[in-house]
Amino acid sequence: MAEVWNDVKRGAGWAVGFGAVLGTAFVLKRGAQPAMKSAMKGLLRLRTASAEMAERVQDIYAEAEAEYAAETLMQDDDQPSPPAG
Repeated sequence: MAEVWNDVKRGAGWAVGFGAVLGTAFVLKRGAQPAMKSAMKGLLRLRTASAEMAERVQDIYAEAEAEYAAETLMQDDDQPSPPAG
């Protein structure tokens, strides 16, 4: 049953993609190229902004991970050693 559902989703994806290509061709044929170009520029700006945001999040994560590791190491050093056998 899961395979059938996956096939249906894949087919729906192809249909949407095909419709988007046909719709774009129709719009370009009617002379809406400036509007399409403007939309694509907006998408490029969005892509750049999202890449910068992802980089910031990765930097913050790396800093937090380093601080956590340092705190954990300090806590381990504060623990008394078990008595020797």
